[in-house]
Amino acid sequence: MIVDHLDRHLPAAGGIEKAAVPMGMYLAWCVNLQLVSGSLRERAEQALLRLRVRELRGSELLVAVCGGVLDSNDLNDAGRRFTKAYYSDYLDDLRSLTGGDPYAMTDDWPHYDQVAKMLTAKYYGQKPARGRGRKGRRAWWRFWA
Repeated sequence: MIVDHLDRHLPAAGGIEKAAVPMGMYLAWCVNLQLVSGSLRERAEQALLRLRVRELRGSELLVAVCGGVLDSNDLNDAGRRFTKAYYSDYLDDLRSLTGGDPYAMTDDWPHYDQVAKMLTAKYYGQKPARGRGRKGRRAWWRFWA
């Protein structure tokens, strides 16, 4: 089942480069949290490894390997469940993160890190960690952060 398609974003984004960024970041996050299917891992083993070491961006993976389509068959059971429950809100969350235009986000790793933090908090059903332990004290493992 198709979750999202690049063609849906082209009119609002104004070009394929910008249209692929939100979907690509979502796909990269799924790869990094191991929410992708075995068939995608087999089909694109090298590309997934290159993404994990940040030699390949999520938008490039989306276009080159997935043909611009985010398909539920490329996700494992946990990835499908989360995507089904959350993906319809994803662009709205990106709008709040970017100040209004989800396609204005630069396709780079610092911006991916912001999106990944937001998605991970949504996935685990919590607010993003602020580096504090119980009783408001700074968590010892975040002392140097």
